[in-house]
Amino acid sequence: MKVFSALLCVSLIMVSASSFGSSKKVKAAKLIKNANTMEDAFTSRGGMEGWTRVSFIIDTDGTTKDIVVFDYSGKDRYVKKSTKLVQNLQYSPALINEKPVTSAQTLFVKHTYSQAGHSEGSVTPAFAKEYQAIIDALTSPSANMTSIKASIDELVEDHTKNLNEHALAAWLKSIYYYKNEDFLEYMRQSQITVDLYEYLPVAILAKSTVNLFQSQLYYGNFNGASETLARMGSVDGLNLSQQTHQQFADALKASKATESSNVTKGQLSSLGAWSQAYEFSTFKVDVSQGSVDSVELRCNDYQQKYVEGWENQIDFPAQTSNCILLIRGDAGATFDILEITS
Repeated sequence: MKVFSALLCVSLIMVSASSFGSSKKVKAAKLIKNANTMEDAFTSRGGMEGWTRVSFIIDTDGTTKDIVVFDYSGKDRYVKKSTKLVQNLQYSPALINEKPVTSAQTLFVKHTYSQAGHSEGSVTPAFAKEYQAIIDALTSPSANMTSIKASIDELVEDHTKNLNEHALAAWLKSIYYYKNEDFLEYMRQSQITVDLYEYLPVAILAKSTVNLFQSQLYYGNFNGASETLARMGSVDGLNLSQQTHQQFADALKASKATESSNVTKGQLSSLGAWSQAYEFSTFKVDVSQGSVDSVELRCNDYQQKYVEGWENQIDFPAQTSNCILLIRGDAGATFDILEITS
């Protein structure tokens, strides 16, 4: 069978590196081989597309393990497909002072029916009609949110088939959750919208990017805000001026300096998981709704899973860098990550 040589259709979410002084030289893992076949590459069937977020460990020999799909567009087949796709990736391992170490990465995988990894679909007339009706309802002074939610669910289930439609559906959901003051879900939907940026009109992308950045600042996700700020300056069409970019950078700096900057808020996805790049510190997890089953550190040269004790204190060892925090439990559970500074 012909081997699919092009890279997977993925957006790599780079975790922030922590500084440990000039004596420690860290080199990130790098994808060197994609052993997925042509059949594996066509990850969508029947005209259906979707996306997944995947966290995994890269071993010292460059193979992948401990693969966790922690968010997705709602089609279970993509969970198994993502796991298989990541298993077939080979990396050059991360290096610390030229020594191979285990490391962690997160991928945003777009499941398409195009060999080139791009959606070949377009918004259908049925989707466009329902989409506009929901937009009109959301902007109405007498909006019935229960009815609107039912309409969004129907749109996603019956008419959202390709990534263009997934991007617009996420934008609709972000507006809905904002109006319902469910701001954690609003942030999640804004993130999905921005991650599917190439399928959006520039005007919606610009609004979504600013919305995501502001919500990340509000909820203490400063690593995510830094990534969003970098994306603002790199995406074609946004045309962000240097002055505007500096204003956002100043806002990020000011938020980090506030008294509440040691609190990060999160919510588990419908798959009962949540993952984020995290700088090393001493912290605890305070659950506000639902339950959490485990808290896992995934760093360069260090991985540790806690099934108890995380509500008291967790310490990042001094040698860690490029850390990802993976939390699992009940779908929809909400929590605070509280940095312990003294």
